[in-house]
Amino acid sequence: MDGMTSSALARLAFWAKGMVSINDARREWPGFSYTDAEWARMRTLSEPIGVGTYQLLTIVNAVIFIIIAAVGIFGAFLPLATLLFPVPADTSALKFSSLLAACTFLIIGLGLPISMRVSAMLVGGKTMRAALVSAPGDEALASKVSWQINRIMMILCGLLVPGILLFIAYDIEAGPIITALAIALMAVSTVTGFRRQRKS
Repeated sequence: MDGMTSSALARLAFWAKGMVSINDARREWPGFSYTDAEWARMRTLSEPIGVGTYQLLTIVNAVIFIIIAAVGIFGAFLPLATLLFPVPADTSALKFSSLLAACTFLIIGLGLPISMRVSAMLVGGKTMRAALVSAPGDEALASKVSWQINRIMMILCGLLVPGILLFIAYDIEAGPIITALAIALMAVSTVTGFRRQRKS
């Protein structure tokens, strides 16, 4: 099976379903690019997954992640904040932001991949898995997807979250910066989709 277990193949198929939906809408996620052969394979993998099944996956994934986030907040962040900062009035914004950034890294960096794995296992039943047939290259494609997800996580947790916290801690007006970044990302996505539409 090209080194792929049925569970791993199901996770790849669910990921493919989401990416194919984005691609069909002539959009693109920055940082998630694939070759024509990889797109063709993802379309094949996504075929056995119905719209209702994929929607159920997103709901289950959201519920599991919320539970993990709640455990992280009430089981790690709040106890550590109480232990390290017994007098909130004497706590510097930088120290508090650093703790919050570290807990966010654990919750998102570790919690989200776990929720994605568990939700795919729960939603991907035997019928769907039986319809998925591994092919040469699937393991490499799954590794590429995993790296892409981890890269985005590192950017999010290593740059975006601490940056926002520092803006808050030092009372920096970040509205114009965030607005500019959002406009830039939308522009990149729109231009990429328009170029793909012209090529097709």
